[in-house]
Amino acid sequence: MAAGLSWRCKRSFPGWSRWVPPVVGRLHAVGAKVRAALVGTAVASLVLGGTVANAAPADDSPQDIFEKAAPGTVHVVGKTEAGSGFIYDADKGLIVTNAHVVAGENALKVVVQDKGEVPVRLLGTDPCEDVAVLQFSTPQEDLKALEFADSRDVRAADAVTAIGYPASFEKNVEAQKPVYTAGSVQSPNVPADPSPSLPHYADTIQHSAAINPGNSGGPLLDADGKVIGVNALGNPEAEGQYYSISSDHVRPLLDGLASGERHNDPGWLVGSLDDPDLSAVFRDDPKTERMVADAQERLLKDGTSGLFVENTATDSEAAKANLEFGDVITAVKDTPVATVGDLCDVLQSAAPGEKLPLEGKYSLNAGATADDSHVIRFGEDWTTDLLLPKK
Repeated sequence: MAAGLSWRCKRSFPGWSRWVPPVVGRLHAVGAKVRAALVGTAVASLVLGGTVANAAPADDSPQDIFEKAAPGTVHVVGKTEAGSGFIYDADKGLIVTNAHVVAGENALKVVVQDKGEVPVRLLGTDPCEDVAVLQFSTPQEDLKALEFADSRDVRAADAVTAIGYPASFEKNVEAQKPVYTAGSVQSPNVPADPSPSLPHYADTIQHSAAINPGNSGGPLLDADGKVIGVNALGNPEAEGQYYSISSDHVRPLLDGLASGERHNDPGWLVGSLDDPDLSAVFRDDPKTERMVADAQERLLKDGTSGLFVENTATDSEAAKANLEFGDVITAVKDTPVATVGDLCDVLQSAAPGEKLPLEGKYSLNAGATADDSHVIRFGEDWTTDLLLPKK
């Protein structure tokens, strides 16, 4: 709604963390922002080139699993960030990854083990489920697909292996290699509400196989080398706790996403005013970081709860609703939204193509309106209609 700034950014989460490093990354970077010491001892369990520092001495099955699954695990590379994914349909060239890995990226490539960068297109994404489907832009030969297993069969203490492309000091993306970590299942079916700026994860596997920066979107494998989860979350505040979205939750989403569905994706990035680290998203620009922190403090003092718009994609539904950087969404469809989970509850209950009335406030003094009818003031109310994607 606001006239003025439009900003491109990624979220970072100092509490719970979705592991996505910058492309030319720095270790412990999350959401394109430096996150020193968040991974802690987890980095000690990194396995480079298939050699693990903390593997069980008498059991090399994680190594065998890694060698079989690594060719089907891909490095997802955008202009600003990178993550992981894996091929689940070799004939169609389909790849699954996390929605947050590809959020805001206009040009995506993947690196398959021992191959160069290959362009891919985003077929569909669901930020509220944190799942996205990519496809190779051109047919590829000799692709290896990973096979899903039923996560409902997973039990506590089962051995698991996580594979992905972690952040490193290697600037050449094609030179980076997949790694694995080994661990065991702690809880086979647990919901996760990690942060007011993250969605609600309805069904995850909690385990001890370290998910390091960049491993988001990679596979969690059982003892047979089959996919039982998509790596998504790390909890740096609790040593040895990592979370992967269960395969039984992911698989029903894939056909729709592969057909082009953009569930719950009007083309925005938002963060909760209740998130104490909201302004840290902009830490690479101290002036903007201070401006956002000041606006957040003033709004909270005024008793305002809502979602701060960090970015809208060009020509997206959010942009067509005139949403811009600095707008604060306080209600959707007459329902207050204080967290991303609140927002997702409304979006997931709405129909494709439905028009949703939005209410909100301006958080910045953005100057005159386009028609010079009045000056936009801090805290001023606004309304608009958001037309959801039809598919």
